[in-house]
Amino acid sequence: MSVTLRKFEKSDIPKKIEWINNPANNRFLHYELPLEYDKTLRWFEKNQYREDRYDTVVEVDGVPVGLIGLLSIDRNNGTAEYYISMGETDYKRRGIAYRASRMLLDHAFDTLQLNRVYLYTEVENRDAQRLFACLGFVPEALLENNVLSHGVYVDRYRYGMTRGAYVPTNDPTPVRLLDVCSGNRIYIKRDDLLPFSFGGNKARKAALFAEEVERLHSDCVVTYGSAGSNHCRVIANLCAQKGLDCHIISPDGADVPTFNRLLMKRFGAHITAVPVEAVHDTIENTLAALREQGKNPYFIPGGGHGNIGTHAYRQCYEEIKQFEKKHNLFFDYIFFASGTGTTQAGLVCGQLIHRDERQIIGISIARKCPYGREVVLQSIRDYLPAATEESVERHTHFIDDYVSGGYGAADDAVAATIDRALAAYGVPLDMTYTGKAFCGMEAYLKDRGVSGKNILFIHTGGMPLFFDYLKGSM
Repeated sequence: MSVTLRKFEKSDIPKKIEWINNPANNRFLHYELPLEYDKTLRWFEKNQYREDRYDTVVEVDGVPVGLIGLLSIDRNNGTAEYYISMGETDYKRRGIAYRASRMLLDHAFDTLQLNRVYLYTEVENRDAQRLFACLGFVPEALLENNVLSHGVYVDRYRYGMTRGAYVPTNDPTPVRLLDVCSGNRIYIKRDDLLPFSFGGNKARKAALFAEEVERLHSDCVVTYGSAGSNHCRVIANLCAQKGLDCHIISPDGADVPTFNRLLMKRFGAHITAVPVEAVHDTIENTLAALREQGKNPYFIPGGGHGNIGTHAYRQCYEEIKQFEKKHNLFFDYIFFASGTGTTQAGLVCGQLIHRDERQIIGISIARKCPYGREVVLQSIRDYLPAATEESVERHTHFIDDYVSGGYGAADDAVAATIDRALAAYGVPLDMTYTGKAFCGMEAYLKDRGVSGKNILFIHTGGMPLFFDYLKGSM
């Protein structure tokens, strides 16, 4: 099946009229119906040479099946509005809209060199929202009573996507078969090999935060995390790379000499350690002081929490899907360390968008239920508001059975897992995140008698923490 785009021509007017007037297509379209030939011809003659719009026809094996394009192309500000309308009902739900949209977005970001593409969709148009999320669009705002549709004012969402979010910052991280045990084939996805600051999920998220910092012309960054925080180390490195001041508010109350903390200092970060109950006020006071100095600070929540962090692992899910398609494989279970919640939320959002039935298991490294799970659930709701509550609940598996002593604390079983993983696989794990998650995964599979399945473990990074473990065991 060959999907192509070509410029909308005068000869396409009858098909456009047929498609738009079809009740199966026009529920969420905003035309003055019925569409008529003379009026549509005048529209075509008026718009065919305009440079601020790009109207094309989607063809499948040479057969016209729908319309797709860009409106309000603004070269000065690098923006445009996306639209799509599949006309031939027999060609819907076959992945054609996705492929056509990818081609259009390639044109927008690569040929036109736009920085941002946005769209509007009615709240009730859930099928379209699944497509938009799958493409990488992120919901930005709810616009109440935004447009008159069929005589009624309706609410719409505005979605947006930037070029950096559409074009992957890095090549997909490698996936390889790690082991076979109890009939299960254990694979590992090496996000710790992302090529920035020792990699990991925080590096994947930081790439998107960097784009926001640049878009908002911020000249300094404020964030939050402990002495052992991978997030704070990566953000400090990012700021050093871009020549930005980095302010880290830490709840430690003491200057704990972890390798992550040493790296933060090497990167020139300003670290303020306060009692945990003073963290919120200290963050607000720091932001206010920077603004009083004429600065434009950008605040990144601890762990990269929020829709940006969620989107980073929605993108990771797409990488997993590409690997499965290429190798004719399907992972029955996906395991990883679940901390602040956006890594898990992003993966679950990807699953919901693709309607995959698999088990995505977040092994909590600190938080207990119900609070820990609720944080993940809320992140999913924030990112994917069109998802049904039943579906979100059913697909969110947050396991708190293996948290040991809480954040940064682990037991002898985790230590043994780290030693064995390095000796057997050459893979470094750590006591705070990945070692605990890998140990928890093995216990989960054994406790529940899981056998004969394809298992994927996502190594979310933390190399400096691995050396903390080595130093502590000397």
